Amino acid sequence: MVSTRHQNAAILAAVAILVAACGGGGGEAGAPLTGTNNPPTAGTPSTPSTPGTPTGGTATAPTFQTQPANASVLTDATASFTVTASGSDLVYQWKRNGADIAGATSTSYTTPPATYANHGDRYTVVVSNKGGSVTSNAAQLTLKLSANQQAFESTILSPQPGNFNLLWSLRLSGPQVSGSNFLMSDFGQLALSPLTNGPQTYRQSDPTSLSPKLALFSPTGTRVLKDGAVRVVPSTGGAQRASYVGSDVRMDILANDNTTVAYSTIRSEYQAVALTGTLGSAPDEFKHFYNAVFANSGVLDSTAMFAAGAGYLKYTQKTAGDRYDVFDCRGITAGPAVSSCVDGSTLTDVLSAGFTSNSDGRTYHLADGEIRTVGGVPIWVASSPRPQSSTLSATVQYRIYFELGGNVYTGSMIKDGTLLGAGSWVSNPAGATLVDQLTFLTYQVRLNQAARDSLKAAVKI
Repeated sequence: MVSTRHQNAAILAAVAILVAACGGGGGEAGAPLTGTNNPPTAGTPSTPSTPGTPTGGTATAPTFQTQPANASVLTDATASFTVTASGSDLVYQWKRNGADIAGATSTSYTTPPATYANHGDRYTVVVSNKGGSVTSNAAQLTLKLSANQQAFESTILSPQPGNFNLLWSLRLSGPQVSGSNFLMSDFGQLALSPLTNGPQTYRQSDPTSLSPKLALFSPTGTRVLKDGAVRVVPSTGGAQRASYVGSDVRMDILANDNTTVAYSTIRSEYQAVALTGTLGSAPDEFKHFYNAVFANSGVLDSTAMFAAGAGYLKYTQKTAGDRYDVFDCRGITAGPAVSSCVDGSTLTDVLSAGFTSNSDGRTYHLADGEIRTVGGVPIWVASSPRPQSSTLSATVQYRIYFELGGNVYTGSMIKDGTLLGAGSWVSNPAGATLVDQLTFLTYQVRLNQAARDSLKAAVKI
């Protein structure tokens, strides 16, 4: 009979043999024991696994589910590009035309306001993690024309023959007198679009007379106080610079040095209107704008027909920035040497005593406005607008006096954002005053060549 002590020793020996056959006891915690029936070779130690080291595969590189899409926006608008990607621990870096964009490290990117210089920009994003990196398809940013800008370019952009403007001074009744009365047209034309080429400067053509019996006339140019000096804007043949702002058209009107911006306007609310049938059947807004041309039966043959394709553009314009027009005060001059109101004095002295404007029918005092300095020039601006009986315009204007070179001069201010008037028509001939007789217009009209040629062919003078 085998003793209990001998039985226990036999069991321990068997367990030792089994453990040795399994390659030792250093396996992962909780893992089942596996082994072989073959004992280890004598003298060859078994290699245990390192405790605490997890097992797992290599990280997978990102993949795109959606790519960034092309974007088309108006000038000054922003564009957004977005991607979706799969993978762990993703890092994003957006690029513009191949160069990193600082701070653009999320799934989407929104551009700054786009200018003409951004047309055609290409945007990509690199997505990376420990498994690698991938680059998206390129998304392109393009600029598009607004409805206003399309209308503007429809007549003025080459190869179109140009955007035509009429200039006239005509009697409402009776015969016209050459030298005093005139009826002329000029035009402007752009070689390139401001949309993708930036601001475009062009010169208005020299005027031509629509009547062989009326001589050309050169009206006095507009004089403006700008950058501490009086600048002259030619009445004909002047230079302008067109650019796009949002959905609108900006026009910078240049002084006669063709460099200095005398003042700027924003054009909007464009409408393109076709002209068909007889001249007499033209829309009222068209005939009202050219009031003297249509009101005097001796000027046009109203039974003449508009040529095929004739039409006009109607739009409004507002000032972009404050504008300071300059007027003669004593005597009539031309050029920048305007006549002063008071020589050898100051604004404070002149307005403390009070100064009478005959055209406004008012005496202005210092307390009726405020003094500001613009371009180094002290300017007093009235608090109340000038009377419409003085301006004969829908444009709201404020009387100014300014001190320049030791003298005091006058003019008017048109504030930033003011809707600009555009002449008037006689709507109430029996009105008690001239203002009562007139309706002042707040829109502008420009002709295409077919419309201009139709009017010229119908002139009876």
